[in-house]
Amino acid sequence: MRGRLIFVPTPIGNLGDLTDRAKEALAGADLVACEDTRRTGKLLAHLELDRPLLRFDDHTGEDAVRRIAEALAAGRTVAYCSDAGMPGINDPGFELARHARGLGLEPEWLPGPSAVLLAVVASGLPTHAFSFHGYLPVKGEARRAFLRRLLGREETCVAFETPHRIHEALEDLESLAPDREIALGRELTKLHESWYRGTPAEVLKQLGSEDRGEMVLVLAGADAKRTLEESGAPFTGELPEWAHRFLDAARDGGLTLREAVKPLAKHLGVSASEVYRLAAER
Repeated sequence: MRGRLIFVPTPIGNLGDLTDRAKEALAGADLVACEDTRRTGKLLAHLELDRPLLRFDDHTGEDAVRRIAEALAAGRTVAYCSDAGMPGINDPGFELARHARGLGLEPEWLPGPSAVLLAVVASGLPTHAFSFHGYLPVKGEARRAFLRRLLGREETCVAFETPHRIHEALEDLESLAPDREIALGRELTKLHESWYRGTPAEVLKQLGSEDRGEMVLVLAGADAKRTLEESGAPFTGELPEWAHRFLDAARDGGLTLREAVKPLAKHLGVSASEVYRLAAER
């Protein structure tokens, strides 16, 4: 008998984002492996499901892997969930997938919520290329060295940061790249979702003393301005097609048109009201 290992994305905040396929996978699982049994337990309770839970994270070691391998060898179905979002990103899911392939099994992956992708498209920054870098280092000098490397990259960069360290990270960015355009998403998809955009100093001012919620930091690439300028003809009073694509991507990520035109207007060197008028007339 051959078991099944299914990687199941879970909501990053809004329970309404759980897909029907994810519900079916959890309902049909003989064992649910997860980073936090309390958090996943609440999700199962919301779905009125009662399934055995097994903690599997960076600290559980070989015992959890052995129990999962035994279940798969017995032909059972194992679902794996991260704390939130797409499993395998910034969690030990990739190790589990490699182990399953070593047993001759090909894991199944379901599509679903991802804080990384949502942050990229909602940031208002160029989306033609981007990279994800996990959590910023905890210690100050290591964090600053890490940020220097990110600031030298040409593509849009995404990183996670904890609420109690976000102010320090923004202060580091202000000293390293005071003119760099950034976006900060807080509590994505949740009731108090907030976005802060601008230079590091502007974002710090908008954020104020807020130190609650999950934070996703998005940095414009070193060539962001050149990318926008070279994406089409110089501004001649009409928005080129590439600008409309930029606005469409930003609005698909949850921005209003008024929010989306601001970074575009800044790069074009014209007023946001003019860009808004041209976009609205399309």
